[in-house]
Amino acid sequence: MMLPIGVEPHCARNRIVSWLLISALLISAPTASGTTYISAEPVPNRDIVGEENLARIRGIGYANLERWSQRLLEECGVVDNVIDVLTIHGAISSVTAANTRFVVAAGGFEGATSPSFVFTIQDSGPDGVSEADVDVLDNALGYVLNQGATVHFSTDNKKAYAFFLNYAVVTFAGLLTGGDARAFFDHLGTIDEALWSGQFAGFTQIDFEGSSTNNSMLFLQPAVSKHRFISGLSEAASTDTRATYSPLKVNGKPTTSAAGVTFPGNDWLAFPDGDGYLVNVGDSSQLLSELAVLRQQHLTAAANLLTAIDGGNVETYLSSQFSCPN
Repeated sequence: MMLPIGVEPHCARNRIVSWLLISALLISAPTASGTTYISAEPVPNRDIVGEENLARIRGIGYANLERWSQRLLEECGVVDNVIDVLTIHGAISSVTAANTRFVVAAGGFEGATSPSFVFTIQDSGPDGVSEADVDVLDNALGYVLNQGATVHFSTDNKKAYAFFLNYAVVTFAGLLTGGDARAFFDHLGTIDEALWSGQFAGFTQIDFEGSSTNNSMLFLQPAVSKHRFISGLSEAASTDTRATYSPLKVNGKPTTSAAGVTFPGNDWLAFPDGDGYLVNVGDSSQLLSELAVLRQQHLTAAANLLTAIDGGNVETYLSSQFSCPN
């Protein structure tokens, strides 16, 4: 090796060692992690329970639905059960407690806000969840929870999943409750109704950029122009002292980013057995049989809630009479 002019051999050796150490650190440093979010509601689709029953369920109010959802998640293990069945039968292999977190958070769609099971998933690196496993998990959740549609999206990779949509985020200082999120979504409707009840208008409450309090609301651009989307949402954020809009251009003007998105779904009237979801889950007869059992348990949970509504004792049911369906 030819040494630079004026560099002594021992200095060169020290410098080479330093370069090697730095290179090793750069190579071994963890890559920036990517994040995917899944949102799947526990309230069954209207085509399954009927429009009247759906209205009665929603009529108990967001707070009570949140309590019901929390008990389903924590006591009945509705999500854990789905993950366990998929893993046992080899339908997924990369979903672990280390790379996947799920909580009850708010989700809004076309004027209505409901509690949702919101997942934060590390989707990059050797210990991340694969795109294929995200898709299988989301479809299985949609089936078991009797949903018309669910959503999963990557805020870090617009080329992930089926297509990309523009999005913007409103982050709140301090704790953001589901009720707070619903109130902001409703307020957005007073500024521009199309961003609240219009086609594809909605949001997901997430832990954007690693926040531990799920204090952000991510809005995918609905069926309006990008300018209208930015204008209405940024105006709504500007009227709330706790809210901050992102992303911003270099000049501080509001703009959007792009997310890779997929909306798994099933038309329950056309495919009452959930074929729209199951075609993406796997063909193991034992797996499909066990998922069907979990789906029936969820329907039983919804029926039990409707019975409590009929009896006028929702509070008592949620407080002391709730039980997980077997």
